[in-house]
Amino acid sequence: MPRLTLLPRVAVDGVAVPGVRAGALLAALAADLAAGCSTGRLVAELWPEVPPADPAKALQVVVSRVRARVGPGLVATTPTGYRLALNPVDVDAEALRLHAAEADRAPDPAAMLAAVDAGLALWSGSGDPSDSGPLGALREERRRTVAGLRRRRALALSRLGRAGEALEPLEELVGAAPEDEEVLLELLRSEGTVRGPGAALARYESYRRVLADELGTDPGAALRAQQAALLAESAPARRRGIAAEPNALLGRDGDVAAVLALLHTSRVVTVLGPGGLGKTRLAHAVAARTDTRTVQVVSLAGVRSGADVAAEVADAVRAGGPLAVAAPDPTSAVAEALGSGPALLVLDNCEHVLDAAADLVHALVARARDLRVLVTSRAPLNLASESVYPLPQLDPAVTVALFLERARAARPDVALPPTEVAALCARLDGLPLAVELAAARVRVLPVGEILRRLDDRFALLRGAGRDRPERHRTLEAVVAWSWNLLDDEARTALRTLAALPGGFTGDTATGLLGGDRIDLLETLVDQSLLRPPDATGRFRMLETVREFCAARRAEAGEDALVTGRVLEWGRRTSLAVHAQPFGAEPAPALHLIRAEQENLLHVLRLARALGDRGTLAAVLAALGALWTVESGTQRLLATGVDCLPALARYRPADDAGLAALRQAVVQYATLCLVVDPATAVRPLAVLRRIPPGRTDEAIGAIARVVTVLPDVEALDELCRDPRPLVAAVALGVVGYVREVQGDLAGARAAAREMPARIPARMPWLHMFVYGRLAELSLQLERHDEALVQFGAAGRAVAELGVFGDPINVRLGTVVAHLGLGATGAAERALAGAGPSADTPDAVTFDLVARAELALAKGEVDAGLASWRRATTVLDVDSCAAWLWPYAWSLRAMAVVAHVRHHRLDEVAGTADGLPAGLGALLAAGAPDPVCGTVLLALGLVEVERGRAVRGAWLVAIAERFHYQREYQPTMSGAATRAVVTAVAGPAYAEAVAEYAGLDRDELRAEARDLAAAYRDLV
Repeated sequence: MPRLTLLPRVAVDGVAVPGVRAGALLAALAADLAAGCSTGRLVAELWPEVPPADPAKALQVVVSRVRARVGPGLVATTPTGYRLALNPVDVDAEALRLHAAEADRAPDPAAMLAAVDAGLALWSGSGDPSDSGPLGALREERRRTVAGLRRRRALALSRLGRAGEALEPLEELVGAAPEDEEVLLELLRSEGTVRGPGAALARYESYRRVLADELGTDPGAALRAQQAALLAESAPARRRGIAAEPNALLGRDGDVAAVLALLHTSRVVTVLGPGGLGKTRLAHAVAARTDTRTVQVVSLAGVRSGADVAAEVADAVRAGGPLAVAAPDPTSAVAEALGSGPALLVLDNCEHVLDAAADLVHALVARARDLRVLVTSRAPLNLASESVYPLPQLDPAVTVALFLERARAARPDVALPPTEVAALCARLDGLPLAVELAAARVRVLPVGEILRRLDDRFALLRGAGRDRPERHRTLEAVVAWSWNLLDDEARTALRTLAALPGGFTGDTATGLLGGDRIDLLETLVDQSLLRPPDATGRFRMLETVREFCAARRAEAGEDALVTGRVLEWGRRTSLAVHAQPFGAEPAPALHLIRAEQENLLHVLRLARALGDRGTLAAVLAALGALWTVESGTQRLLATGVDCLPALARYRPADDAGLAALRQAVVQYATLCLVVDPATAVRPLAVLRRIPPGRTDEAIGAIARVVTVLPDVEALDELCRDPRPLVAAVALGVVGYVREVQGDLAGARAAAREMPARIPARMPWLHMFVYGRLAELSLQLERHDEALVQFGAAGRAVAELGVFGDPINVRLGTVVAHLGLGATGAAERALAGAGPSADTPDAVTFDLVARAELALAKGEVDAGLASWRRATTVLDVDSCAAWLWPYAWSLRAMAVVAHVRHHRLDEVAGTADGLPAGLGALLAAGAPDPVCGTVLLALGLVEVERGRAVRGAWLVAIAERFHYQREYQPTMSGAATRAVVTAVAGPAYAEAVAEYAGLDRDELRAEARDLAAAYRDLV
């Protein structure tokens, strides 16, 4: 604590020093601690207007009074005057200045914050604002110093990631100095963290406009870079395939940090090292800790041919990517699925398909500027874009620590003599796998015995197989040491189980091995050749062990035998469960298919390669059921394209096989009808050659209905079929047909008949029917009905036990509440919605629901920013073909949202492109409501631009097309009519009457003319 305080009261050691001139004296002396002040200067400072008759005597009196108050040693006499006998840190005003200077020199934000806080702790106010003379001047100068300290404190808090604390002071600073871009930059960062990227982007846009309007300039480079980062951050996080840490990753923090640093400077980073060194574990740790929001981890362990590498990666990103689209080739699919923003792709275990992996990585980095690729391999890719990180072996201390941890986990009471442990660990080459396998042996052997046996095993294996690659020798010795402890039965089991890349449950092992083999599994777990079952009861095998077992399987001549067992397991498993997702108790089957998905995909590839059509049909039926229920649209489309040719002429001999084939084709054909009817011709032809199934089951009823298409009369007849499920499915198809034709009331009428015809226990069909009713209710602005229907659909989703929200029940509920004006209820529903699926339609639904909520709350900047973001996620130039019409309607709705708030200038380019989009949609036969939405946007743009009559006619024809109205408040029909009747009521009424007499073909012809000429309608 300083001895002399001047801020805000004058005191020495806490004892107040009264008197204006006493305070002035101490302040003047504090301003120059080193040299002090001359008598003449002090007289001028203390008596600035009228000096005393005897200045020296008067000054001496003041000094004597101060000395009497605080002691004689504080104010020392100098040859020319006086000075304070104090160090700078003993005077609060000077100490504060020193802390400010220290903050300026601070090497990092933490040091800056410490210096700032130390300085601010000395400031408790500036005293009496009427103070003048040396004390008033000193306090005013320190007030400015404190302002600078507060600015630095806000900056330091933001840079330290303490956004919540930094936000308010940064906002105050920007309010006082809007042109301070350093402060504004940190405010954008903190606001993005606390309130979300949308709020920060809105602030940036406001600042950019002010600069453009007042100065004709743009924000600085740092602010523009932060805007780009916020735009990337506003995209939903997509992090797939990252394995959770099963236990502490010892000794690798430095390696993780080093790889993360390399990824900031290099497009491709390859982690190199022998098998068993922990490359995979490190890669997952890097993926988990990176700040990149789009992360995809793909294991190539199950790929045995370089020709399959791109397809394997494409399969993974198609299943989990944000823009999973049908692409002309696997490499394009990967690039498109990862998107154009910052992304990290992790390719694990590449050494056995090195050339193909290198070709894929080279192609990807050439196409995606912001993509980073992390590779684990035993050899580099040898690319110009590659930086190599050789993963070091564990150092001796970490090796011992890892052994002790795993040994105690295996046997808590084990004796671990330090000398013997150190000797054993010194022989394990710093390989984590070797350490874990050795530690597991303490269950049955003392450490000294492990050390002795390890010595024998290494000697044996080191002397054999000189033609074997060097990278295999040490690792094979470690694995073989455990392998040699197994009996023949356990080895046979391990060779077989290793053929499943996705691990297995006890039931799967029983299916592959025959009989209850829990004893064998226990033996293999004890030998650390299997990991103990996880919370779901699933066993997993280290990839190195799988590789070792694959080699042993080949040596034993068992490849064909084991492949046959795997195919048989896949076929038998699929036949047992494929139909259940559409039945009364779907959850157990869906859980099983989801858990076995990786293995079933492996079986699917084997069956396709070997021409095993029975297994192919059965597995495709099971996987297709999962993808149908959980909205795996792209995966089902891509797999159907690959597999349908092999099944076109296949006829199973038994009923079970026939049912699986029928279901596989029905699932694919139905999806084709929904997304692109032209592609359904071939699967429907295949389906017509398959004998009909039971019409009291979902698949049989669907098959019966879709095979009559496109015969509309036959379809209408089936709507009256006495078989309830057939009638229900037919009504559903009729509803889609009517919606495409713009007859929403007819579509709703058909959908309303469906619930009475479906069984009480068929959750998938209940989800579909009530979701469909809710969707149509939104379109017709019957929001109260939509809420009830979404509730029923949500209950069916819960019964299915599926992942996520496949029909967006929760986001639909948000929109329905907004349609009713219940903003609070909508906000609560959105808070419980959770993350959306990583498909473009789901991501855009999420963004638009959030946009509409923001607009309803008056947060216009944030709401419109979300609308614009949605159009970049579902972009007409890059989206899948089946989503193309809806991408256009999304653009149109975004334009409508901006027109509602008189912000057309922000989407003027998008608006100008709508006439061409309308022409393309009409030429492609797009659904009437989609075309109507574009017409509506054109009409409202015309009104906004002052061409009210033309706009009124466009709105009138848009209404005949039944434009999409699910998003509220933007697409409110009442709001639209209020706008056009206010500015062009007579013209609007005339247009409504004119278009009322046109049939559908005439309306589309009129719309085509409008799109071609965009002529005046008056």
